[in-house]
Amino acid sequence: MFLHRHPRTLVTSEQLAAFVGYDIQRIAISLETFIEAELLERTQNPMHAARMYVLVLDGPQNGGILKLLKLASTRNGRQSILQALDTGGSQPETETPQRKPPLLKFA
Repeated sequence: MFLHRHPRTLVTSEQLAAFVGYDIQRIAISLETFIEAELLERTQNPMHAARMYVLVLDGPQNGGILKLLKLASTRNGRQSILQALDTGGSQPETETPQRKPPLLKFA
């Protein structure tokens, strides 16, 4: 979602990890996976650590990435994606957790 919202991003891997809230190793693996799948292009400048990342929306998946991004743009969609990717077999909560009523003080 970050790369969709910022389609031409000039950042270091560390900055990208900080922006999205994941550790640097996980970000590096994800970036390489997207590059290998031809969904992301990376340019490098030997004079600077920052790299330009360009999300390829019209790549070889015939618009599949656009469908995934549309699904990921909602909370329920993200939960569905996480459930589909979960190899551990655990199920996300399907119901909203019950909240405790607020405590009230009476004089």
